[in-house]
Amino acid sequence: VQSSSTAIVAIGMTFVLLTAGVDLSVGAIMFIAAATAGKLAAAGAGLPLTLGAMLAVGAGAGALNAFCVTRLAIVPFIATLALMYVGRGFALWLTETRSLALPPGFLAFGSGRLAGIPIPILLLAAVAVAAQVTLAAMPFGRQVYAVGQNRDAATKAGVATGRILAAVYIVCGLCAALGAIVSASQLGVVSATFGMNKEFTAIAAAVLGGTS
Repeated sequence: VQSSSTAIVAIGMTFVLLTAGVDLSVGAIMFIAAATAGKLAAAGAGLPLTLGAMLAVGAGAGALNAFCVTRLAIVPFIATLALMYVGRGFALWLTETRSLALPPGFLAFGSGRLAGIPIPILLLAAVAVAAQVTLAAMPFGRQVYAVGQNRDAATKAGVATGRILAAVYIVCGLCAALGAIVSASQLGVVSATFGMNKEFTAIAAAVLGGTS
């Protein structure tokens, strides 16, 4: 249960690593998403709106990384490193460097169970199955491997490499947001160190898991 958030982020990181890239901004994305949840909770927003906003933050940050990598041709390491610092600074500004408490309804998501199974584990299982099916049994997954193996050859073979690269960074951002949902619902509070160094843990988990 405690490792579920890290595993979800690592699954998103796997998509990026397979394209010979890296995303160092996942920890900052988690912090921004959690800070957004804390601000919305303080304003009295409902749980569906809060969760939707967190996912939107993840997708938006992933799209920003995708734009820098595909349109501006910035090396992924540099682009995501920049967002890591800018994103964490933005989240600190958003929270005013104060801890934000989350409502009881949000905490129930992290401690709840369905059919006796903890919700974080069910969410992790759903993400893992979706990722495995996508990478192993769908054309998109084969194209991800092709881009990582040889981008020029994939382009000559008709693969829209720009779209593939953009998609994997958006997927990684969404997984970071999902990881933030799980982690925040377990902690119950958003502090200034939320998501700190999560990118290194996620990369280590993906690589040790066998991702080339």
